[in-house]
Amino acid sequence: MHFLVQTVLAVLLLGCCLQSVYGLFPDEAGRIDWYRAQIGVPTKLIPHTANDTSLLYASTQRNVVAALRVDDGQIAWRHVLDEPIRTLLVRDERVLTQSGANESHVRVWDAAGGSLSWQVSVPGAGRAAAFVRGSSDVIAVAGDTLVRLTPESSSPVWELGLNNTAVYQRIVIHDDSVFVIGDAPATRKRKRRLHVVQVEASTGVVQLQYDTAEEVALRGGSVVALETRDYGAYLVWREPKNILWYVHRLGMTSPMWEIYHAKLVEVELMPPEMLSSTISEVDIDPGLKNTARFTLTYEKDSKTKTVVVEMFRDGDRLEMRKIASFLAPGRLVAAGPEHTVVAARSAESGATWRIRGSEKHSGDFVYARSSYGDVVRTALTFVNGQPHVVVQTASGLLAALQPGSDAPVWSRNEALAHAADMALLELLPPASSAEHAAQETDPSVQPSAVARFVLRWLAAARALGNWAASGFGIAGTHRPALGPTDGDHFGFRKLAVFGSATGAVTAVGSQDGAHAWSHHLAVGRAPVRIEHVFVARSGHVLGDAAPVVVAVGRGRNSTVVAAFDALTGNVLSQDVLPFVYVRAFELPATDSASGLRVLGLVVDGSEPRLAVWPATSDAVDAVCAFGSPLFFELGDTAGSTAVRGYRIECSSPREPQLPARLEWEFALPAGERLVSAARYENGARHTALQGRVLGDRRVLYKYLNPHLGMLATQHEQGIGVYVIDRVSGRLLHSAVHEYASVSRAHPFLATLSENRVIYQFWQGLPEGYVTAVIELFESDRPDTRDERTVVSSSDLRVPSVHSAAFVSPGAATALGTTRTGSSITTRDVLFGLASGKLLALPDALLDPRRPMRAPTKDEQAEGLMEYAAPLPLDPRRVLSHQHMVAGIRHVVSEPTHLESTAVVAAFGLDVFFTRTSPSGGFDQLAPSFSKANLVITTLALAAGCLLGAPMVRRKLTNRAWA
Repeated sequence: MHFLVQTVLAVLLLGCCLQSVYGLFPDEAGRIDWYRAQIGVPTKLIPHTANDTSLLYASTQRNVVAALRVDDGQIAWRHVLDEPIRTLLVRDERVLTQSGANESHVRVWDAAGGSLSWQVSVPGAGRAAAFVRGSSDVIAVAGDTLVRLTPESSSPVWELGLNNTAVYQRIVIHDDSVFVIGDAPATRKRKRRLHVVQVEASTGVVQLQYDTAEEVALRGGSVVALETRDYGAYLVWREPKNILWYVHRLGMTSPMWEIYHAKLVEVELMPPEMLSSTISEVDIDPGLKNTARFTLTYEKDSKTKTVVVEMFRDGDRLEMRKIASFLAPGRLVAAGPEHTVVAARSAESGATWRIRGSEKHSGDFVYARSSYGDVVRTALTFVNGQPHVVVQTASGLLAALQPGSDAPVWSRNEALAHAADMALLELLPPASSAEHAAQETDPSVQPSAVARFVLRWLAAARALGNWAASGFGIAGTHRPALGPTDGDHFGFRKLAVFGSATGAVTAVGSQDGAHAWSHHLAVGRAPVRIEHVFVARSGHVLGDAAPVVVAVGRGRNSTVVAAFDALTGNVLSQDVLPFVYVRAFELPATDSASGLRVLGLVVDGSEPRLAVWPATSDAVDAVCAFGSPLFFELGDTAGSTAVRGYRIECSSPREPQLPARLEWEFALPAGERLVSAARYENGARHTALQGRVLGDRRVLYKYLNPHLGMLATQHEQGIGVYVIDRVSGRLLHSAVHEYASVSRAHPFLATLSENRVIYQFWQGLPEGYVTAVIELFESDRPDTRDERTVVSSSDLRVPSVHSAAFVSPGAATALGTTRTGSSITTRDVLFGLASGKLLALPDALLDPRRPMRAPTKDEQAEGLMEYAAPLPLDPRRVLSHQHMVAGIRHVVSEPTHLESTAVVAAFGLDVFFTRTSPSGGFDQLAPSFSKANLVITTLALAAGCLLGAPMVRRKLTNRAWA
């Protein structure tokens, strides 16, 4: 009996010592990253069939030319260019692009595979280009020059200087004649008009020049240029305050035009509708068919109606006829073969599309307009003879639709390609089934800590019983379905909320990119340019209020601040403020009424002010009740010559906009202008390591100032770097890099991490990219630190500075550093390279204290290595592995619940998420760890204890009687 009691007590004691153990499911093991290739928001869509494959060609706002497969929406091929794309044309098996603002780059691509067939660059901005029929040549307008280009030579076949008073933006080719059309400005003697130059395509000789179409502009919605294969090319326009249409055949000056009436194609038109109507081209690639189509759009009874007009010849007579009409704007009409046209129009619950042709089709695309905005563009293509309608929304959603189905065949959300900011939200792990059961009756009532402990054990016992009943196999393990808003016990799963320049706020899961929710912010019909996303409230405990994210952006002469439920995307508030902010940042205060973090919006002017959001008295009182003065600075933008710091004043009575007083001014030396500025991202973070332990066990204490800022300037000798205190404006350190320069092609990048400033710039002599590091310490003498408990920025001690420069591993487009929970783990410096690689280098490689000689034993004990200028591009340190993450603009890192591991995100054009452990997984079991051996050993020891206990007691008893 005594033995039984002891055994029961031992089991109970052992049970009290047990702790919860968390693990991954087998299909989650090794899944540490995800990647999404994107193209950006299209500016033009052209459907075409290449090698029996239906493709959708696009040029985008991110300077991308790409082909999408129409059947599944995947990228067939894409190319990221360095300059805006002005022209996109598809002809036969070739794709033509023209790009460039100062130099015109004409490229011809293979339509099926996307390989570059040939390219030629000529001076002057690219304005228009067209294929020469029956030839591989291209005719293009570059600046004020017309050129004919051929794949056989890098020099033009011929070039012709044009009238530099007109801006030529349209080329129409018919037979051997090239018609170049431009907008000619008004003069004292002439009205605004179109200027036409007729050139012989083979020789470049001018055949005719003349003016026509007064008081209209090519892109003004009142003129279209049409071409047909058999009966010529035409201009159709309507003059202001005139209801008549003028039709001019290009190259014919007598008669100059014919007159037509819009009522011939739309009987219900009356003069008021005619005067406000617009016309636009409908054929995306004119000349492919022997038809000439355009749209007439007008307003009637508060509805927008579009009529598709086809122009044709009946003998010697020019005729026009209506082939379709839609309740939709003209820009939403696309054309297909023969008489097939399609249009889509927005509705509150989605979009309605209609096809008019030999067979009529219609359908509805059900989506939340508040999530993606209005439909702004359509395209019509065919897959296996079946029509597919591709619609594009204002926020960047692309969706392919087909008759007979409300759900899209596929969809792509290209808003993330224009993301300006991102916030990572901590997610709660799924509650146990027992906890959920306890909440079913009244979710507002939370069980106590003891009750939760008992419920968790009951749920664990139930799961153990199910596992045993399944034969102790993996197949019997129940896996809960996790969505993008479900967390995990390791903190790997987070919610990434992106704010885009297209007005889209998009939330996706960081683990796999699963879409959680989207919302489209707009003022009227104009999208808001979102620039910041903040976590205003985070929920870390079961039963807390829902987490909230806030997006801040610019509207037309306004500032828009919108708050969302981070888990559902529901809009909690949307404020349109009557000013344009110049800076937005978090304030160290919380609104007591809503529990939201208070934001500050700086309003610039002769007397700068700080607008507080939420604009409540509680929020203002919380800001004014903060123990220390609050500051912000202005003038730290490119081109500035002085940076000014302001102190927030709390007046009485208090208003949502607090006044600010000029506290300091940092004027740059004569001849210098600001090119870049940097501060701690999302504020300075705490660190568990206050100093660096030297090899002899002494300590160099870090200079940890949360108000550090860095300014970079350009001057005749090179680049100047200034490290300042942003509260007092005091200069802490300065440096000059001779022969360095900053330009659009070679930007200046910087990031701050603890006591380090890391930056990259272009060095002209010797030529290449340089990465420099400045590290600040409280003193250059070990074991010496500032012992003051309260330190003011007005009484700062000058830090001790160590600096070094290295040869960069490549041209970087973004810099960052890894962050872990307590900053015990060594940091990696993150380089987002122009080549598409995400590189992580140990901070030891960028240590400015690396000796120029072989390190001593103490230096080796500290981890210092001999200085070497080149930073290695080690393939083992490339976090993106085989993925080429195009257009990286931002690199962000957030901690997980494991000190060894951080989540890293790189986004720009593409999006990439991964996890990294800079110091290795010291708090994780290695993959080679034998769990079976551990269980067997533990059970064997337990059995040995149970079996040996009676023998030990018998031996002790015998010894006592001896």
